[in-house]
Amino acid sequence: MKFSPALLNTLCLTACTAFIAPSALAEERENREADNQDAVELDAIFLTASGAGVDVKDAPASVSVIGREEIERQPVYDLNTLLRRIPGVTGGFGPVGEQSKIKLRGLDDKYTLILVDGKRVGNSADTHYRRDLGRQDLNWIAPNMIERIEVVRGPMSSLYGSDAMGGVINIITRKVAKTWSGSINTNLTVPEDSDRGQTTQTGATLSGPLTDSLGLRLGANVTRRASDEIDLPRDANGEYLYDVGAGGAKDQSLNALLDWKLDDRQNLSFEAVHGVERSWSSKKTFGEYEETAAAAFGAEKLTRDSFVLSHTGDWDFGSSKLDAYLNTFKNDIGEGKSEAREKILEGSLNIPFELLVGQRLTLGGQWKREELTNTDTLGTVPVDYQGRPVSGSSLEGDYSAAFVEDELYLLENLALTLGNRFDHSDEYGSHNSPRAYLVYHPHPDWTLRGGVSKGFRAPSLKEGSAGAATNSRGRGCGSLRPLGYVTGSCWMAGNPDLAPEISTNKEIGVSFDRDGWAFGLTYFHTDFKDKIEYAPLGFYQGRWWTMMENAEKARTRGWEGSARLPLASGLEWRSNATYMLESKNLSTGEDLISAPKLSLFSALDWQVNDTLGTELSAQHVGKQRGVAYDFVEPYTTYDLTANLLLTDWLTLNGGVQNLLDKDVRDSSSSFYVPGRAYFAGVTAYF
Repeated sequence: MKFSPALLNTLCLTACTAFIAPSALAEERENREADNQDAVELDAIFLTASGAGVDVKDAPASVSVIGREEIERQPVYDLNTLLRRIPGVTGGFGPVGEQSKIKLRGLDDKYTLILVDGKRVGNSADTHYRRDLGRQDLNWIAPNMIERIEVVRGPMSSLYGSDAMGGVINIITRKVAKTWSGSINTNLTVPEDSDRGQTTQTGATLSGPLTDSLGLRLGANVTRRASDEIDLPRDANGEYLYDVGAGGAKDQSLNALLDWKLDDRQNLSFEAVHGVERSWSSKKTFGEYEETAAAAFGAEKLTRDSFVLSHTGDWDFGSSKLDAYLNTFKNDIGEGKSEAREKILEGSLNIPFELLVGQRLTLGGQWKREELTNTDTLGTVPVDYQGRPVSGSSLEGDYSAAFVEDELYLLENLALTLGNRFDHSDEYGSHNSPRAYLVYHPHPDWTLRGGVSKGFRAPSLKEGSAGAATNSRGRGCGSLRPLGYVTGSCWMAGNPDLAPEISTNKEIGVSFDRDGWAFGLTYFHTDFKDKIEYAPLGFYQGRWWTMMENAEKARTRGWEGSARLPLASGLEWRSNATYMLESKNLSTGEDLISAPKLSLFSALDWQVNDTLGTELSAQHVGKQRGVAYDFVEPYTTYDLTANLLLTDWLTLNGGVQNLLDKDVRDSSSSFYVPGRAYFAGVTAYF
């Protein structure tokens, strides 16, 4: 085991905070208690599943919430380590590659819409050389700024349009504090294996009023993971396993929010976000030779800037919200230029009224312009596979939408949600995404819910362009072998004749919640048509080609379950499970990539006293298809964590990840599971 200077930084921060004045601590205790009360009130309201906030029990969708306490319990370097604890969620295993990405109900990450406070983060996927090499856009905000994370599983296109075909992840941030306060935290994770890279994280927040009507919130975070230096192992046949090491990465983010209370009814806010993700290669040795791996499953330097102007109003007839924002991603990938830009204007009105029954109507609209430049994948060949001239490395598209949703309270214990979104673009025409969802409480402790919803995903700018051509050095060309391809490279092309992907989702579930006892069970079934995948074309214009086509259908169906049992005073057991009955490409008969048959998270929480809490958790990953089309055998890992409230202003945490040092490197060359690692962290509030 080796230690870096980051451990000294952690210890120094702990020591230095001991000199904070007692009077300041007493004041901070009062502030934190007030903030915690606000958080408790917020926990009862779910914001993402409907046009306005509803009680979690009444949410017209399958939903889950990760609260602040769970986020603070352990070092959160990637939000996927938290999200994979939710039923219906797969992926999030390890720091790199396709397996690290969060998927909802067996669907790839491109079907999941990521929001921060209800606003789109944007998408960096097409700024990479290949979208599967890029990291998921989850970690552009400091973890200590997050109040909670809301997850909706299943299509939400009726509210959010394209990209929400599989579901929505909405990261809710903390509000501006009523009095000046903040926090500093640092974490260190040290792998037991000397060939694995250490991870350090440092973050800070500051929030408070500038005047009676103007508030400010600042946040910053730096996370660095050193690259692995791997002496490559061999499989049972004596072959080297190449894809077992992770490259290094450094993530930085800055966030500033100004919140202006115009009067008792209106608020105006401006937010600016700047983030940088850097990555570099791992070092691998095999025998007497040494090589540097390709750059770390991601950009060498990816920069994100976001600027958001928001207005909210609380009127006699209801409430309103209006957002205007710009998201940009710039990817430095050598000599090429790669940039994605997204401009969005969206707004909504929420109107409660009585007409035969109580109702709540939401009306809204959106305009969006997308722009993409990528000199490595757009306009890279003189002619396409049909011999048509190709020129230019930039694309753009305009999209508009209008949506309506009506929540009808048919009875005191019965609510029906009806909604539809109308989307239009010049490239793909018009599309409707309706849904109907029923929530029924036969008893205050019981909830029955179910519904039918349509989803759709329009092709990305790159997918829908004949001028898009990504060169593969062979790993993406295997589908060409029946056509005579033997070895060498091929070109993977876009297709201007693509149609949007369409899905129909049906689900039904039951849940119980009383005095700390809770369980839930949901069955879901999603049918796809016009699924977009690469299909083999053949040898044209002196090149081997594959091209995206609407040639495939797919189906996912399965069960999601959850349980929470109070075993004794301070002792609680909770568990979530996802069992995929089917996750299949119906056109080819193959399983969808990275969809385990069974995913299970189980934890035993013991609140020893008012200051000390512990958790022993297990994560089981069932048999699944890996990135390189090889099946990964089932495995289970265990984590042990502890959290100590040393004072009202100082919290320590620590633990062991992968407690039994489970290693799957002998069973797969394309699946990364970090070995045993030890972590320690400290958070100081002021």
